[in-house]
Amino acid sequence: MIYVPDTNYQCFVLVNKDTIRAYETKPYNPGYNHQIHINYRDYYINSHYLYSDGSQTFNDYSQIPICLDSNNITNDFYYRNDFDSILFIFVILFIFIIYIPYRIISRLFGRWLKV
Repeated sequence: MIYVPDTNYQCFVLVNKDTIRAYETKPYNPGYNHQIHINYRDYYINSHYLYSDGSQTFNDYSQIPICLDSNNITNDFYYRNDFDSILFIFVILFIFIIYIPYRIISRLFGRWLKV
């Protein structure tokens, strides 16, 4: 499965090993002497899913990208590439925000807090 933060796009293309491009509409060949502009969003997988928006022009000479199978695309956060980093940060924050203040308060006011 490939994680993408927003699955409301029509076509997803793997641009390179670090970038997934999501097109608003599926790219197609517009025919002779015509061109179309399709908006897209590039998700940078190894940069904590930062994104940039753009537009791409297709005409009768353009190579149409092949879309990934929609069954392989998910927005379930368990499939994020940086899930381990998120868990590590959560544990560190838990220690500094909950555990250390609890230990300090229980040592200072332990006599009065015991029931």
